[in-house]
Amino acid sequence: MAAPTAIDLTNSGHFTEFSGSSPEDISYAKTFWQSVQLQPPMESRLVSSDIKQRLRVAPSGIHTVNHSAVMTGVPKTNDKVLNDFMMRAKTLERLEEYRVIQKYAHEREQDIQLLHKHREERKMKEEISRGKGLKKKKVEEAFMRSQSEADLIEETPEEQLRQLDEFEAARFGSRDSDSD
Repeated sequence: MAAPTAIDLTNSGHFTEFSGSSPEDISYAKTFWQSVQLQPPMESRLVSSDIKQRLRVAPSGIHTVNHSAVMTGVPKTNDKVLNDFMMRAKTLERLEEYRVIQKYAHEREQDIQLLHKHREERKMKEEISRGKGLKKKKVEEAFMRSQSEADLIEETPEEQLRQLDEFEAARFGSRDSDSD
């Protein structure tokens, strides 16, 4: 058995011949084979086929541009009253836009101030929870203050017991203090 051989037809000078077909079929076949072209893979292309890379054509120098209309947004006309009205209307629109922008800016500033306030409160709470907020000196001062207040009260233990008995009698009625 003979081994199959591959024939390279790409470099041959032979043409495909459409014999025995109608002229209409021949024209369809030629059109088809001329339209079929193998495109290189996307990776090997220098230019993507789906992106328009050409710049827009510049306008011709014949058309003149009314720069005042472009700057103000108001078309220039010969009617002075209409021009004045349009200028005032455009100015009022811009003032309204400015007011809205200022309102948003003010609200933003308020939000930022509120965030700073909350941040400071959170930092203070975190310091307290870590034990850094309570200084040893402040604790000692509070202890000394409470000791000095206790020293100002000059009651004997007997006096304190008598006050306690009076309180219990007033609160719970007269009962025997020794009964349980």
